[in-house]
Amino acid sequence: MNLYRYITLLLGAIALAACSTASPAPPAGSGGASGATIQISDPWARAMMMEGGAMGGMESPTKAPEGSMGHSGMEMGGANSAAYMVIRNTGTAADRLVAARSDVAKTVEIHTVVQENGMMQMRPVEGGIEIPAGGEVTLKPGGYHVMLIGLTRDMKAGENVQLTLQFEKAGEVPVTAAIREP
Repeated sequence: MNLYRYITLLLGAIALAACSTASPAPPAGSGGASGATIQISDPWARAMMMEGGAMGGMESPTKAPEGSMGHSGMEMGGANSAAYMVIRNTGTAADRLVAARSDVAKTVEIHTVVQENGMMQMRPVEGGIEIPAGGEVTLKPGGYHVMLIGLTRDMKAGENVQLTLQFEKAGEVPVTAAIREP
């Protein structure tokens, strides 16, 4: 093969490769995450100081997040916080958020708030939270949330916290949540 033909084929292959349809990267600083068919948007966690006072409208460092009553921080091992977000399932089959973890807390649980005997009570969610196919679930104060029990460091507004969500089908999805005042 002569040099002219070789260079022409090489340039054609490069041009063809440049035309491929690669997935666009998520916008920098979006805070969201994605795991196959699971997309996370607007992840945030409630600011909380471990010692010397609380942030985010909490009266003491051992009080559970607002709207998540029923367990005090004393019952759960010290200062606590919670993380919130929107979880979207773009797949054709339902998935389930079954667990979460973070190095910012000794224990991380999936919780909800229910009315029991006329009182709002925070409870772990048995079996996880179903995310319907083509649907979404919002984790928010007073509803489903990721409970961060026994904080290992202060959670200061303006900083970030790393979470890993575990889904039944999608597997692990890393999330960066902005720490903010409610």
